[in-house]
Amino acid sequence: MSDRRHSYTGALFLAALAAGTVYLNLGNLPKDLAVTEPQRPVLRQAQDSARPDGTESAHAHTVTRLPRQTQPILGRGSSWTDRLPSLKQVSDSLQTAIDGVETAVNKNLDRDHFFIQLYGGAQRVIGRKSVEDLDPKYTVMRLSDGQLTFADPEGVQADRSVMAREFISFARRVEFRYGVPTLYVQAPSKLDTAQLPQGVNNYADAEADQFLSLLEESGVDTLDLRPAFRQAAKEDKMAGERYFFATDHHWTPAGAFRGFQELCGKLEEDYGFQVDPAFTLERSYEKYTFEDLFLGSQGKRVGSLYAGLDDIEIWSPKFETDFTYSVPMNSITRTGPFAVSLLFPEMVADKGSLYDTNPYVIYSGGDFLLARAKNEENPDGPRVLVLRDSFGCTLTPFLSLLTSETITMDGRMFSGDQDEMLDYIHWLEPDLVIVLNAASSLEVDGLFPYLPTNREANLAAKRAQTTEN
Repeated sequence: MSDRRHSYTGALFLAALAAGTVYLNLGNLPKDLAVTEPQRPVLRQAQDSARPDGTESAHAHTVTRLPRQTQPILGRGSSWTDRLPSLKQVSDSLQTAIDGVETAVNKNLDRDHFFIQLYGGAQRVIGRKSVEDLDPKYTVMRLSDGQLTFADPEGVQADRSVMAREFISFARRVEFRYGVPTLYVQAPSKLDTAQLPQGVNNYADAEADQFLSLLEESGVDTLDLRPAFRQAAKEDKMAGERYFFATDHHWTPAGAFRGFQELCGKLEEDYGFQVDPAFTLERSYEKYTFEDLFLGSQGKRVGSLYAGLDDIEIWSPKFETDFTYSVPMNSITRTGPFAVSLLFPEMVADKGSLYDTNPYVIYSGGDFLLARAKNEENPDGPRVLVLRDSFGCTLTPFLSLLTSETITMDGRMFSGDQDEMLDYIHWLEPDLVIVLNAASSLEVDGLFPYLPTNREANLAAKRAQTTEN
């Protein structure tokens, strides 16, 4: 047993000793001791240098609708072998990060997050299936497979018909102006592989069903990933653990890859993408697992004694890859194979405790207004623009294997309106616009600033926040 596990076991024992006292005083225990507000992305104003001016082409090469025919490249050896030291550097960097995080956690356990740890540990000792939050929608509940999720016991189902109509209008404008189709991709959640406690409802899936149904009726193309994950859960009781982090709301790299496999089928069948079979085979990727590295969004609210810790897995192609990844507003440019250009192991290094890190953004580096992954191995392939939430962090690097360029935009960082978004689309000249969101993201107005109602709601929230401050 590692020293870290000894540390947690000792802390859990202390929590057990204190549990009786805590339990007797739970009614008097301030609720704010049981929660921490997760870090939220800072809304940044788009800089002039990042905005399309309409006078320059977004790329130098000719756009073609179909990628060139690629030959099978699994096992193509020498140049990839030459790059293996770079992949080893990624592994070494992550191990250094793990060592630093472990030390910080052990130091901080009894200081900055002592009450969260103690309260969460007590809840686990007494067998609680839920831990309440000051904000009911961030109540943490344990699912039937033992994983955690957010669930709002006071929630009610919202009507998504207005949002759907506005999205339909947006998709039609994109196609009418530029001849570019829009594909809406519905990402899955833990509720597709496990069940909430009896008597607790979640309406995100029902809202997503309504939204998708209205899009389909209007002719906007959709891809619902949830049925594939539900089927996987029927076939394998460990599917939830494989495809989702236990302490976080995101899918794991394995889950994102499962979504990528489904997306490949759609793009190949309906949009003419030519997909090398090697890209969709798990055995085509090296995998590196780093244990007890991740305390996710749900775990941070209840502490690691209640939640446990997640492993983080790195997937890197065995076949040859070469990318240029750039984030203009953040002055980031990275070149090289997949593991060097699209993965950011330094995101977990030198950040302090598990409460201060987010290893999930090892993939893509974070939620940026605009990021571009240019595939040097496929210069004549299609260009795809992905408007996405944070689920896109792990999926878009895989998607980049199919394209000449995959461009991502996060609506939470966007300060423009629909016309400005259309200007971006004109400037970037994509062959396809993909909108990728989790079901719960339909509740986040900031992810849809290009829809009038959501933009107004987002602006109203900003004004209210400014007034309060």
